[in-house]
This record gives sequence, structure tokens and C-alpha cells, in this order.
Amino acid sequence: MKLKLILAVVALLGSQALMSQINRVEVKDPDRMARIDSLLNDVLFGADDLESLFIGKQHFQFIYAGTNFNSKTFFAGREIGSNQYNLSGQLYYMHSVGFFAGVSGSWYSELDPNYRTTVISAGFGKGLKKYPFFRYRFSADYFLFHVDDPDFDPLYSSSFNAGFTLKSKKLGTRLDGSLLVGQEFGQQLSWDVYAYLNLARFGRFKYLRLEPEVSLFFGSEAAEFLLSEAIIDESTSTEITSYYKDVFGLLNVQLQLPLSLSLKNFNLEVSYNYNFPQTVSDSQSYPDASYFRVSLGYFINL
Repeated sequence: MKLKLILAVVALLGSQALMSQINRVEVKDPDRMARIDSLLNDVLFGADDLESLFIGKQHFQFIYAGTNFNSKTFFAGREIGSNQYNLSGQLYYMHSVGFFAGVSGSWYSELDPNYRTTVISAGFGKGLKKYPFFRYRFSADYFLFHVDDPDFDPLYSSSFNAGFTLKSKKLGTRLDGSLLVGQEFGQQLSWDVYAYLNLARFGRFKYLRLEPEVSLFFGSEAAEFLLSEAIIDESTSTEITSYYKDVFGLLNVQLQLPLSLSLKNFNLEVSYNYNFPQTVSDSQSYPDASYFRVSLGYFINL
């Protein structure tokens, strides 16, 4: 679910974090389902790749610019719209001390307006010298909404994020959590396991490789549960057969098969992704679905 760079930086992807509905995946609530109004993801660091690009420099800084195309739009494995594609862009400043700051945004083919949200982000990520396989990170995000609708009322305005990565030369795993704040509080958790399989090398920073990954996404949903016996509402004479309850749990399992081509400062990635959405609801199920992502990134050494 993530854009990879030669620096092993994972930038913000608009199609993967539609935060206004993270606590409410309700099929019977079209207004809430239509509020695809924010985007968020973690920024992850791979110190081994990054430092090797700047050998001989104690301190370095760079600007990263990237864009990506997703053939469909999903939240927690649930497709939003019908074959709705999206485009997102990121612009980040990063320093070797661990500080980063940037901005990102996404455009959606079926929404009005198409460009919905800008995310401003800042944070810090670092590794431990004695334990180079371990890295930690903290960040905060602020959401700017571009919707000219008096009835538009986003649930969240910002988020606070933390995570860590355990990584070897060929394998890695990362765990990230976010606290969403605004009118309500929300939370999400993701756990990823990935690998690097080099297919060809054309030089020190030029290579073609597969980067298979399995991602688990946890969050809250308002799940519908059936009653063992129907209840009659005496005031309305309505028969009640089910109820909703907020439940935190596994919402999606995603398999990713990215093919990544790195040529010095450029990185091109084509990825096939498959979602296995999960739910505890008694009355609702979500179909498995796949999509393609194409990403292009470039960094400038300052």
C-alpha cells in the first residue's frame, strides 16, 4: 500500500487513507461514505539506502517529489465508487538528522470537487547506532479541506502518528499507529511484512527488483449485528432486527507485488495489489478486489 523510493522512503498516498470515515464504514450511510475528504499515511525511513547515497557527508538534506496513479480507490479494502481512479502528489523536505516536513494531496475521478484535501505533515525519524536494524518515527498531520458545501462536516482535522521498523538487507517488518482528532477520536493500526528480491543490477544505485509485501490494516467500523429475536418499537410500530456497534479489529489484508526500477535519483514502480476486506458484521460482506498502482519519484540533493 505504499510508494517505495531508492531511499526506502514511503511517501503519503492519498488513496490509502480516507480518514474522514475511518470509524464509520456503514453501507447504509451514503452521506458518510461520500465524505472521502482526507488522506494520510506514514513516512518510513531506510537508513542503509539513504546514507549510502551520500557517502562522505556527515549531514545531508534533500527534497523529494513524487506522484502516483491508482486504477481504483479503496478504504480498508472497501472500494469507493465504481472503478474510481485517483492521482496523488507529494513534496517533502528531509534532513539526515531525522527531521522531515512536506505536503501532499490527491485528485479523485468521481468526486466533486475532484481535488478534496491537502495534508501538511512534519515529523522525526531515526535509527539506533547500536542496533542499525531498528528505526522509530513520530509525525503529525493537519488536513485542509477544499469542499464548498455548507453541509460538509469532516470528522477529523489532524492526526498524530508513531511507528517503528525492523529491517535486514532482504526482509523487513513495520508497525504504525495513528490517533485521529477532531469532532471525534479515531485510531488505526497497520502491520506490514515485506522483502526485497533483486532481479538485475546496472550499477550501485541502478537496479530492478521485486518488493512483495503483506499488509494488515486494523481500525474501527460500525458493524451491524442481527438480534436473536426481533423487537417491536412501540412508538413507531417498527420491527427492529439488528443493531450497530463500533468494533475495533482487522479490516483488510492486502497483498502487494511491486516491481521497482531505480536509476540514481529516479524511482519508477508498477504494483499489482489485491485486497481481502474483513468484517465482523452479520449482514454485510465485501468482495475481494484488485487494482494497479504506478508511482514515479525523484529526489534533489541540496
